[in-house]
Amino acid sequence: MEGIISTRTLQNTELILRLTMAMTLLIAGVSKFFSMGSFHAYYVKQFSNEGLRINLPPFSYDAYLTVIPYLELGIGIALFTSLKRRFFIVVWIAYFISLEMGHYLLEEFTSANMIIPYIIMGVLAYALPGHRHILSWAF
Repeated sequence: MEGIISTRTLQNTELILRLTMAMTLLIAGVSKFFSMGSFHAYYVKQFSNEGLRINLPPFSYDAYLTVIPYLELGIGIALFTSLKRRFFIVVWIAYFISLEMGHYLLEEFTSANMIIPYIIMGVLAYALPGHRHILSWAF
């Protein structure tokens, strides 16, 4: 006998969360590629503000801002598959924690707090049982 919520329902919930997570990053990554460098330029300017309480060396934020679109596309594609799903969910969580830290460094506290639900979404997807194969939800 199953609990109050069936395993199949929990697996479908995990799949919906994971596909939402994947689409979120794929759309974000593609939009950054088509921003013609404006995403990178905007945040380089933000991080180079001398009025910040914590100033990072320019190479650190410049390098990270350069790889962010690739990370988003890579993690997004990986989340579409069921291969290593928990590993890539943890990568999702770590990625959003890094974005939250960045916003805190920029002293954008409201933006940082808005990232917390994305982290919770990842934790929930991690906790739920997953399908063995992405197409198995329909069968």
